Amino acid sequence: MATSFFSSLIRRTPITSDIVELAEHKHLGWLMLTALGIGATIGAGIFAMPGMIARKAGPAGILSFLITGLVILAVAICYEKFSRLVPRGVSAYSYVYHSIGEVFAWIVAFGLFLEYSFGSSAVAIAWSEYLKKALGFSLPPFWSGPISTDGHYELGINIIAFAVIAAVTFILILGGVKKSAKLNFVLVCLKLALLTIFLVVGLHHINTSYWVPFFPTGFTGVLQGAALAVFPYVGFDALYTFARESKSPKDTSLSTYVCVAVVAFLYVTVMTVATGLAPAFINGQPNEAFAGTEAAAPLAVLLSRVGEGWTAKLIALGAVLGIFNVLLVLCMGGPRIFRNMSEDGLLPVIFQKSVNGNPLVGILINGLVMGLTAALVPFGEIADMMVLGTLVAFIFVCLGALRLKIVNPLIAWLGILGCGILACNLNPLVLKVYSFTCPLGLLFYFIYGFHKSKLAKTNTNKNQNLNQAQEEIVL
Repeated sequence: MATSFFSSLIRRTPITSDIVELAEHKHLGWLMLTALGIGATIGAGIFAMPGMIARKAGPAGILSFLITGLVILAVAICYEKFSRLVPRGVSAYSYVYHSIGEVFAWIVAFGLFLEYSFGSSAVAIAWSEYLKKALGFSLPPFWSGPISTDGHYELGINIIAFAVIAAVTFILILGGVKKSAKLNFVLVCLKLALLTIFLVVGLHHINTSYWVPFFPTGFTGVLQGAALAVFPYVGFDALYTFARESKSPKDTSLSTYVCVAVVAFLYVTVMTVATGLAPAFINGQPNEAFAGTEAAAPLAVLLSRVGEGWTAKLIALGAVLGIFNVLLVLCMGGPRIFRNMSEDGLLPVIFQKSVNGNPLVGILINGLVMGLTAALVPFGEIADMMVLGTLVAFIFVCLGALRLKIVNPLIAWLGILGCGILACNLNPLVLKVYSFTCPLGLLFYFIYGFHKSKLAKTNTNKNQNLNQAQEEIVL
């Protein structure tokens, strides 16, 4: 009995050849896929995270991005191999379901839910900060969001972050996938132009003395910064939620490596310039330009502090438009995972209902959770929570690739150990919260998914046919 129960937990999806039914959805080439990956990344990472990483690692945050980039490259190779093996799959959830088993796929899906929900919430908070700086207005403290300082939580509601998530949710319901992808492409081009302006202008104001000491918090700070640097790199995972809509496996592969390469280059160069514009620490304390509420909008703050007021406003205004498409892509990704889980029987069939190519119920639930989180939880805590869910998914994908032997074992182990080390350097509170919330997610699996799974029904039918055959033989 126990053996049968355990076998049910690790039942795996077979390789299927039912690609024909998806033909009408294969409309994304490598350029659009790359733009979707960059669109979910440039903005969440470059416009919002340098301040938080500099606060932990100082100028050595440059190494944080490099370390994480190397680990992410190993994970990306595993993703790319899986996309060929499981062409109907949607991101890490499908890959783990096929390679390791059902219960682990559920855990990964729960982690991805945290990733897209908390990620979108954190980006929405950063967007609200840039909007206020771009337009030059402020709100009463209570309506600017909660504040968390040294363990002390002060209640507040970030009304702008809540409003922008509500707006994106309605856009996705009323709009279509193709239109959203084209809009995303335009906004990605805009963001790349803005980052070029930041780099060119910022280079003229770099003070190399700000890079000394390079390791103000030691290598521990570098690892803590590297753990947070996972947040900006997760855009390529969002890319794989669109993998089954790719025109060809070649398009998916090319977009993967172009996305990781472009993003890594931009992160490192922007972090280099940002830490050269102001010291990350003053008398051993984090510079306010890299800490507190302004950490959500560091690039505009740093430029304004070196006398580039108009350029700072241009960056802030452009970021308002650019970060908006990050929300579009992240809000599109999570519901697609829900849809795939519903197709596998792990969620109710209502999650498959789509409007203009976008899953309706998943988008509504995602929007509600993200809106409340963005309104009521401080930026730093959200970012940490989102990173942990991502790292859990990455570890299981690499384990699955190792089990099926579809990549070089060294690559898989680099992804596994690298993500494990990064997870250990997150805020301990985040690990405690995850150890509580993950079992809650599993509870729903055992109540609903375990029994409703298509694989469970298939096994039941096989057993009934086997029993019937045995009875006929006896007769």
